[in-house]
Amino acid sequence: MRIVIADDHQLFREGLRLILSNEPTWQVIAEVDNAQDLMSTVQAQQPNLVMLDYQMPGGGSLSALEYIKKRYPEIKVIVLTGVQSRTLFMQMIACQADGVLLKEVSAGELVKAVQGVLAGKKVTSAGVANELGSHAPDLTAREFQVLDLVLAGLNSNAIAERLSLSSKTVENHRYSLMQKLGVKNTVELMRYASRHGLL
Repeated sequence: MRIVIADDHQLFREGLRLILSNEPTWQVIAEVDNAQDLMSTVQAQQPNLVMLDYQMPGGGSLSALEYIKKRYPEIKVIVLTGVQSRTLFMQMIACQADGVLLKEVSAGELVKAVQGVLAGKKVTSAGVANELGSHAPDLTAREFQVLDLVLAGLNSNAIAERLSLSSKTVENHRYSLMQKLGVKNTVELMRYASRHGLL
């Protein structure tokens, strides 16, 4: 199994490489420290698995995740994060991450998670699963983007400009996410976001 590690902290990359290299059939073929280099490396190397740090310079890790899953759906991606945020975890899942792990996991838990993902399973660490609970709405990646911008106070025209979409398309996304969340207007959406830790 050919693995690429993407993290902007050298010490963390070295630790991951040591853990993963202990498995006889796993090979770390490349390490990168930014999202832009990750996308070019994936294109050139075609790994089986990418270990992706959420907070990385060079265009954003979620954008890199979407890029990989859209163009190379067979490549597995495990996102590692030190940030505990339900909304962030849901975004990762909506972007088709195969695994979402907190960086506090042990080496044994990490290896077990990688084994599960390589076997075709969707894996989350215990902390992620607890944070998600039973209230995770089934939003698409684009709906999450629209939701974030609505919660930031942008109107549909501003969101359309930010995302390079038509205002009509943004309105459709807003309607869809409100239907899924069971709210009728922006005020109710803000209350829902506050109640369920999406702010």
